[in-house]
Amino acid sequence: MKKLIIATLLIGASLNAADKGAELVDQKCTPCHLFSSSSAKLTNGKMGGPPMWGIMKKIRNKYAKSDDRIAFIRDYAMNPTEEKMLFPAATREYFGVMPSMKDKVSEEEMQIIAEYLNNYQAVK
Repeated sequence: MKKLIIATLLIGASLNAADKGAELVDQKCTPCHLFSSSSAKLTNGKMGGPPMWGIMKKIRNKYAKSDDRIAFIRDYAMNPTEEKMLFPAATREYFGVMPSMKDKVSEEEMQIIAEYLNNYQAVK
């Protein structure tokens, strides 16, 4: 019985973290990045950044380990530079360098977002 209670609590905590991740991504990421066919808000007729399925594909191709992907997402979102970008020059020219999220998310929120994105599986 004790194992069942612990398992239930862990599953509940995991679902709450996923819900919080989805909520933060919706608030902080979808203003610029497409997550679904209706998620990105267009500015002057274009997205502010590449679609998330493309970003995560590039990150997964470069970083095999989950911890490395999470670390990259955290670092790039908080301290973006052109040198860190994983996209080709044409994409960089179109979107530019992402603005830093330092003043927009806390370190804790960024960790939740990075973990959520690491598990993100887009339906293209």
